[in-house]
Amino acid sequence: GTVVALWLGIGATLPIDKSLTLGLFQIDSTVKYHDVGI
Repeated sequence: GTVVALWLGIGATLPIDKSLTLGLFQIDSTVKYHDVGI
């Protein structure tokens, strides 16, 4: 909950293109993180 709220808060303050880039990066990092087995 906190991470999502923080991410949404950061995304809301950035231009849409930057927030989309951060969103995709966040999702990509999360997927790779889970692929490691954690």
